[in-house]
Amino acid sequence: MFLSPLKKDTQIKQLRRELAQLLESGHTQTALIRVEHVVREEKTVAAYELVGIYCELIIVRLGVIDSHKTWPNDLKEAVASVLYASKMLSDVAELADVVKYFSAKYDKYFVSAAVGLQSDFGVSRLLVDKLSVKAPDGPTKNKILKEIAT
Repeated sequence: MFLSPLKKDTQIKQLRRELAQLLESGHTQTALIRVEHVVREEKTVAAYELVGIYCELIIVRLGVIDSHKTWPNDLKEAVASVLYASKMLSDVAELADVVKYFSAKYDKYFVSAAVGLQSDFGVSRLLVDKLSVKAPDGPTKNKILKEIAT
């Protein structure tokens, strides 16, 4: 599960170098467009890290999960977030196994609601933001380009 974030970190560094070269050569408009890809990749890496933390919590509490017929309230965010991430991070095959486990263990409505991001099913807002495909706004892009240029 953590191979992709390592690859993405390398890719982000390369993208940042390319942006620096574009800025140095005066291609600011091109850099403004390409910086969106850097933002997206950085958010994806942050999402991998967050999902990793949730997975660790679930593993630590697996005994509690196995002993309850319904999901423990204190694990709702972790479980719902990992279920949601399974759809968005489809390159992580292990997440499909997590979905199968929780689909067999709990109400399929809970699983489909979390995966489909229906309201109030406990998915972390931070994770939703990190996995959002919404493009960054102008000030955010300019801030990152300024960071890269220095």
